[in-house]
Amino acid sequence: MAVSAPEQNSSVRRFFQPDLKVEAGGRLELAPETSHHLTRVLRLGAGAPFELFDGQGRRRHCQLEADGRHAKVLACLPGEKPQLPIELIQALPKGEKLELILQKGTELGASRFILSTSERTVTRIAPEKVVARLDRWQKIIQQACQQCGQMFPPSVELHPQLKEALTAATGSLKLMLWEKATTPLNQLLPGYPPTAISLLVGPEGGFSAAEAQAAQEQGFLLVRLGSRILRTETAGLAILSILQYVYGDFCPDPGVAAQLHGEDQS
Repeated sequence: MAVSAPEQNSSVRRFFQPDLKVEAGGRLELAPETSHHLTRVLRLGAGAPFELFDGQGRRRHCQLEADGRHAKVLACLPGEKPQLPIELIQALPKGEKLELILQKGTELGASRFILSTSERTVTRIAPEKVVARLDRWQKIIQQACQQCGQMFPPSVELHPQLKEALTAATGSLKLMLWEKATTPLNQLLPGYPPTAISLLVGPEGGFSAAEAQAAQEQGFLLVRLGSRILRTETAGLAILSILQYVYGDFCPDPGVAAQLHGEDQS
């Protein structure tokens, strides 16, 4: 009997499974942490439905088998990439703020996180701890993907110097949030969707004038968000939401950006 693919919705339990190549009708062994969560945490039994994704666009509708360690693949589902690649270049914040940025940034459709120190960065990561931190950050991103349905987990990388992070930026539109900037966001957004966007956000103390100059030399446009100064963990997420509405997944209407500029779409 053929099994129809379910509609994607927030109630479907999703789990990350690397190298997901098994086709419909096949059987696969679950990752130990997935098996544990399904059987020990959720206490699901044989026949329970769930989804697997591998971060490469492959997505499978599955059914738990009686042993709790294997699953039957019922259907192969499409995995759509975000409409607009947005990379968030974030100067390292203090405490647990970065985990919030990674989690919520993933939910909002960020495609890449570029982390760096800056002149006013308080947090410093010892070289011997970098690998462990990157593993932890990637795990946070994967868990966020499981919750929100993002099929392509954003990558995360750490650069010891801001100059390296600026050089790594690939956006055709590059925006730097700076409290001393004078140009509002709407004046810098083009009336057509850019191919990719790089968004630069400073630490708690903000960027220095020298860093703003360095960013401009790399093609970044300085932007301010009205009269309020947002926290480092809020600023990038606010802009991500706006960009997703104007160009991305929140409002897939190419006319929205043009309307901001009063351009005729008739």
